[in-house]
Amino acid sequence: MGKTISCRLPIAALAAALALQVANAGEFSANGCRVSWGANSLTVGNSLFSRSYAVSNGVLRTVSLKAVEGVEWQKSAVAAAGREALEVEAASAKWSPVGVEGVRALVKFGEGRSAEIWLFPDMPGVIVKRSWTTETGGALARDVGRAFDRRNEDSTALKGISAESDFISYGPMHVKATDMTCLDQTDIRDNLFVSTERVLAANDRSFAVTASALDCRDVLTGDGLLFLRMAPMPASRSNTIEDFILDGNRGVAILANGYPLAELAYRGGEAGMRRASVAFQRAIRPYRSGRDGVLLSNTWGGGNADSRINQDFLLKEIEAGARMGVDVIQVDDGWQHGRTPASMKKANKGGRKAYSGYWDADPDFWKEDRERFPDGLGFLADKAREKGMRFGLWFGPDSSGEVANWEKDAACLLDYHRRFGIDYFKMDTMNMPTLTAQTRGRMMFDRMLEESGGAMVFDLDCTAGVRGGYWGVMDVGPVFVENRYQNSVRYWPHHTLKNLWDLSHLVDSVRLRMEFCNPDICREKYAASPLSYANYRPDAIFATVMAASPLAWMELSDVSEASMASFAPLIAKWKKERDRWYGGVIHPVANRPDGDSWTGFVSEAQDGGGYALLFRELSGDEEYTLDLRPIFGASPLAVAGVVGGRGDANVAGGQLTVRIPEKLDFGWVKLAALK
Repeated sequence: MGKTISCRLPIAALAAALALQVANAGEFSANGCRVSWGANSLTVGNSLFSRSYAVSNGVLRTVSLKAVEGVEWQKSAVAAAGREALEVEAASAKWSPVGVEGVRALVKFGEGRSAEIWLFPDMPGVIVKRSWTTETGGALARDVGRAFDRRNEDSTALKGISAESDFISYGPMHVKATDMTCLDQTDIRDNLFVSTERVLAANDRSFAVTASALDCRDVLTGDGLLFLRMAPMPASRSNTIEDFILDGNRGVAILANGYPLAELAYRGGEAGMRRASVAFQRAIRPYRSGRDGVLLSNTWGGGNADSRINQDFLLKEIEAGARMGVDVIQVDDGWQHGRTPASMKKANKGGRKAYSGYWDADPDFWKEDRERFPDGLGFLADKAREKGMRFGLWFGPDSSGEVANWEKDAACLLDYHRRFGIDYFKMDTMNMPTLTAQTRGRMMFDRMLEESGGAMVFDLDCTAGVRGGYWGVMDVGPVFVENRYQNSVRYWPHHTLKNLWDLSHLVDSVRLRMEFCNPDICREKYAASPLSYANYRPDAIFATVMAASPLAWMELSDVSEASMASFAPLIAKWKKERDRWYGGVIHPVANRPDGDSWTGFVSEAQDGGGYALLFRELSGDEEYTLDLRPIFGASPLAVAGVVGGRGDANVAGGQLTVRIPEKLDFGWVKLAALK
């Protein structure tokens, strides 16, 4: 029984919305997920996992955690005599308008304490949002401290732990713990993924970890637990409380710090961890054909800022985009009436240039610039549609007053969506350092998703500022990862490939908007380096971001006919294959890109086959052998063809051997499952 509810309701409104039994015992099942409870116990699960809880000392604690047919991770239990009463309300729910339908359970216990537990049919675990108050943190730190060796009770690592901290004891003793953090503010960073691996020993003292994710894995069996914090990167959060405390002998304390946490059980080692991570991300935002994994162009990448942006120029961009195979033509800063500091034009009379406070800087800031576009943006959107493409805009949400103008911003973009059918927006210049600002930003996106029926897609720029990053606002669209301008000698294909390869260890790669640039401009600036993009074939440059959502970061009308003739055939093949390519799980494989290695990706498709995309950088080896068994197991595979690039490939005994004759080139191999 019950009904589907919105995920963003406050606790009081949520309780009123759930027309369900609240009793000493009950159960609820929907969408392949189940919740059952007694007076002081709760069990949740689906076909992939089961987990049980009890309340002890005012904390909802894990009693059992297990992947189906997997290891039992909880080796100690909350004593039955010490358990406290709880109440449960459950209903069908989505995390957001674009999410998968699952189940949400609201668990109440103690004096006004609660936790929300989310389950989805194909996700091997839960998302938990625990009630959290900074005022109670100090006293309850001592309670959590008792779960560890008493010699560590006064450790500074335990300060600030909140009321709803859970604790999971290790079942296996041979645990390798790896904490991982995805870094943003990419204008000042070019290494975007940091991980620290520890093999925990029984005599290790407890220590705190602040990270995007924590992977705890039995090194002997490959069974593991993955914890992934749905929050901005640590430096951009509104509080500084840690995420986890690790103890080599006892286990891991899962700290409540105001942000939801995905807690997943998996089997199958590294590949299994990635499957669990992708399953979680696709419960929040599933891959949708035609909406996701599209090729988007953006004029700003040409290095000319807004100096060329006008109607005639955009008509040329639309023509060039159609020849290349672009899905969305997007106009960056310069389409609007107002001016930013990056503009090469003066501010309009009565206005001032701004990167925030847009509505105060110019009341007409976000109107169309009719001097540049005499026939309006609707005319250009129609022209793009005539060529089989869609139209997109750059936009800067107003960060002033802790995002006080979020309703104006939402109404503005909804108006462009409704009037002109514009669905794709690059969201830039945001700065949200406080919880209030982040909450209002969340409300802005929720309103637009709800009122557009999930049709609007937002590229979240993470190049600067205090923003949501990779995990803070997961459901609204891809992350616009980096700006790399050719005229400042910052675009190197192997660096972009390296960042994509690194991030895809944890992030579903289709959620990353990654750039390829115009191979025909600024070549003289790179002439001294053998890794210049001038030494790549144009289609190989596109291939470096083919595992992501590609970004043509260029003025398309400046691309030569020779380069266009190289790009277009591969893009056409990629568009034909991309639903199968993105529909499964994409794994980074071989070596980390460094300009002199063999590297690449394997897509594990839903039909049992997949793809291998391998790159030969400046390696002197013409041939490379990749072991496919860690991903596909013993399933027999065959090469169904080389669908892109150059060279040949064969599979024998689970080993894929690829030959690529030229350096700085690639091979895209289609794999079929044999019955």
